Amino acid sequence: MARAKASSPRSARLVGLHEPRLHVPPLRRLTRATTRGHEVIDFARDVLGEPLLPWQEWLVTHALELNPDGTYRFRVILVLVARQNGKSSVKRTVSLWRLYMDGARLVLGVAQDVSLAREQWQMAIDTINSVPETRAELETVRRTNGDEWFRLTSGGRYKIAAANRSAARGLSVDELNVDELREQRSWDAWSALSKTTMARPHGQTWCMSNAGDDGSVVLNQLREAALSGRDPSIFLAEWSGPDGCDLDDPQAIAQANPGLGHIIGMPAILSALGTDPPAVYRTEVLCQRVEGLDEAVSLSAWKDCKDPTGTLDSVRERVVCCVDVAPDGQHVSLLAGADLADGRVRIEVVAAWKSTEEARRKLGPALDRVAPRLVGWFPTGPAAVLAPILRARSAHEIKGSAVSEACMSFSDLVAARRVVHPADPLLDAHIAGAQKLHQGDGWRFVRRGVGHVDAAYAAGGVAHVALTIPYKPRLRPIVLIGRRATG
Repeated sequence: MARAKASSPRSARLVGLHEPRLHVPPLRRLTRATTRGHEVIDFARDVLGEPLLPWQEWLVTHALELNPDGTYRFRVILVLVARQNGKSSVKRTVSLWRLYMDGARLVLGVAQDVSLAREQWQMAIDTINSVPETRAELETVRRTNGDEWFRLTSGGRYKIAAANRSAARGLSVDELNVDELREQRSWDAWSALSKTTMARPHGQTWCMSNAGDDGSVVLNQLREAALSGRDPSIFLAEWSGPDGCDLDDPQAIAQANPGLGHIIGMPAILSALGTDPPAVYRTEVLCQRVEGLDEAVSLSAWKDCKDPTGTLDSVRERVVCCVDVAPDGQHVSLLAGADLADGRVRIEVVAAWKSTEEARRKLGPALDRVAPRLVGWFPTGPAAVLAPILRARSAHEIKGSAVSEACMSFSDLVAARRVVHPADPLLDAHIAGAQKLHQGDGWRFVRRGVGHVDAAYAAGGVAHVALTIPYKPRLRPIVLIGRRATG
């Protein structure tokens, strides 16, 4: 029951995309007359000797767009990008440019943990000291705990503080840098900090973060205000994987990681893919907002269950199938499996299609070829679009409490190493993306906001049907399952 091998980020050298997936568009063509970003690019290259990456050049060019009167178009800059792609370096460059070239009097760096702000501050000092021209203008460095700042001969200062409700009160700030905005779970710190730039004609607040979860209230509201256009003073640039993408989607990885191929490599991405819980991987590597739900299937146990050399040949009469559909209709999975003689269940992918239209054309022939003793489906879920086909075949309906039963029992079977699978890339990805949606005392797999998990649902359905519907020997001839059915 092999299918066409899924695309893999291992198959080719990927380079991150410099333009974000989501962003506020400019009002006019961005030239040296309409943005200060080109000056930052020159400063990084010619003064600091640290040229910006392509995505960083794009960012400063758009974020520093000018109004006709020469003021900055945006007061708040919200940058969302996956971890380790160069957020800190571009922010450090902009801050130093403002101090050395733009006449800023005060740059303030804050974070929920002041040690993070201190790290950024120290990196700025190290950069200054690495260049004779900038080092010559560094006048004072104060390291007293709670009063840490440095000052240039021009009078410009860079100070750090903790992000809390009393932060920076009484200060007037030209540039406020907020690190990891996702960690602000209330409006206390933002209410205090955001007012510090109000009296400065060229004041800006830069918020650098990767995606958060439902508790990241400040980040989520600012993002929504920018995307909706409700607040035109907010600039959003978001490098993220598209909603519903698979965990190993190469294009999604490149879209969320603009530093890929420059400062971050695929081995690091693949290591995270293989070791992170799905929710962590989505926020940290794909820069996607998650609900913070639980991992549904133990990935370590799932890996222990793999058996690439096994088949269903010896139990063809027992084979059952299950089909499921992703909520966006952009993926349909057909799986088969059987209860083995030793009490385990073997599960394999029969076919996968990229649209429900394709599935309507090919599902029937695929089932005819496999000739399962029974077909299962979830009639109250997205698979309802295939109801005419499945009901015509008297498919077994998994509904009501049986949906949670199928998901929970499948997870328990995996934990007990009673599921066998061929390590199919598609099935592995959907299992890795499966998270718990708690309902009463039970749970089922989350369908929305976590990418496609229809193969995980189909796997749970196969195990449920194979183990709960008694096998009755058939008198008709057995049709061989065959080895491949692809979309």
